[in-house]
Amino acid sequence: MLKIFLAFFLNVYVCASLAQIYQWTDNQGVVHFSDTPHAGAKKLENLDVQTYSTPPVPSSVPSIQENVEDIDEKQKEYTKVAILQPKDKLTIRNPQGYVVVSAQVEPALFPGDKVQVLLDDNVIGSPQEALIFQLSGIYRGTHTIEIQVVDSEGNVIKSSPFVTIYMQNPRVNMGKPSASL
Repeated sequence: MLKIFLAFFLNVYVCASLAQIYQWTDNQGVVHFSDTPHAGAKKLENLDVQTYSTPPVPSSVPSIQENVEDIDEKQKEYTKVAILQPKDKLTIRNPQGYVVVSAQVEPALFPGDKVQVLLDDNVIGSPQEALIFQLSGIYRGTHTIEIQVVDSEGNVIKSSPFVTIYMQNPRVNMGKPSASL
């Protein structure tokens, strides 16, 4: 197999090196090149082949982790951590106790950082990169919600201001409203 490949490669190389190139200019001044001679064509010898050399590869390329570590701690500061939804002092009427919490973090989360939600000072679920949380089973009453940005080790970097919500579940023995005259 190697002999066949070598013979084929040498044949292509020899044929390519023996090929003649002719150049001529037509009546409109357009320059043409061909491998067959034309009237008025001149045979080109010693063609300069355009080459390209790739730039040298650096001996050591810094890894992404090294670049992240190079970020100055001042540059890794969050300017804003806020709860967009629900609004502060909002009354929520939901029999299942569902609440969707939407957060905003500026600038965007740095690599390795995550957010967690706290309901009444208790962490709900595990830290995540998504800024939307779905809470369920929240009982009737007054509750506080907070968002915290945590690093990969779980240390709190920055917290949002508290948002207070009021959960109201419908009562079982609620009668129809009476009309007063």
